[in-house]
Amino acid sequence: MFQEPKDYTAADHFFFESEQELELVCNAPKEKNGVFKVLELRNGRINLVYIGYSSSGDLFNEIVNADHFTKQSRKTAWTHQMIKDRTDALDIYWYVTPNKEKAKKESVQMLKDFLENTGKFPKWNK
Repeated sequence: MFQEPKDYTAADHFFFESEQELELVCNAPKEKNGVFKVLELRNGRINLVYIGYSSSGDLFNEIVNADHFTKQSRKTAWTHQMIKDRTDALDIYWYVTPNKEKAKKESVQMLKDFLENTGKFPKWNK
């Protein structure tokens, strides 16, 4: 159910809580392309809420500074979204891919797999 890319060279994850600063807890690499997925931990449940890739140049910058669907940077928007949704934490998994084109291809495949399994896109990928 929790989609992963098929072709990656390194991977890790980190937890983010609303009272933390995203740029301080994010352990994604700078100057490396890749894909990432965001799992929402709420009320004892785990839900995949977002699949993204490093369209802006590197994983760290994409996760921390790129726009969320609210048009705010993720370091601000994710905190607001977590408070609004009463989310306990986010668990962000990242995967380094060989290049930017591969990152985009992998994210599209992960979204297709999720859609096939659930009949919908993750709630933040709308």
